[in-house]
Amino acid sequence: MLKVSPEGIISDGRIIVRRFLNLEHGPLSSVVALVLHQTDSSTAQQTFNSYAKNPHGAHFLIDKNGQVYQTASLLMRCQHVGRHIRSRCLEIDKPSCDSVAMARIQAMSWSNHVKALDAHERAKTYPQRYPINGDSIGIEIVGRSIDAKTYESVTSEQNNSLQWLTGELYAHFSISLQDVYRHPAVSYKNPGEAATAVWK
Repeated sequence: MLKVSPEGIISDGRIIVRRFLNLEHGPLSSVVALVLHQTDSSTAQQTFNSYAKNPHGAHFLIDKNGQVYQTASLLMRCQHVGRHIRSRCLEIDKPSCDSVAMARIQAMSWSNHVKALDAHERAKTYPQRYPINGDSIGIEIVGRSIDAKTYESVTSEQNNSLQWLTGELYAHFSISLQDVYRHPAVSYKNPGEAATAVWK
């Protein structure tokens, strides 16, 4: 079981704490899911350099050698999911969608469609919708994008660390492997992001 301080920082020899306060955007009242990302950088240091200047980031970073860093408190919300979420019912269970609302939304221009779909989804509770910044933990995996559809493969060391970390977070937050999502499933991202991540 993870040992977590009152500030939301993990005490474990397998995790190095590199906290960036600018990644934290208010309290995280509950955690229902984990979202997996890739950094589009070649090294952990490049990601740290970005975090130092940028308000967007995640709670954890896994380097190519498998080293795990905690970069934000488990009690604080990070901007890692993105501005707009996809529709879970459209992706997984179309009959469960509100057909009238979906027909209206799908008739809109693309940019208005994305915004309206996001607003429609956020009115739901998880797991009827995908996780959002306000109820999920983000895990970044160091790796560059190759093109608009592909990221470099996650290393075996990264996957080993990912499996250990997700297992610990399952127990800490009382969630399961069904509550883990790749970033492109949740939001509008490069479809290859975290495609080779293995957490099961």
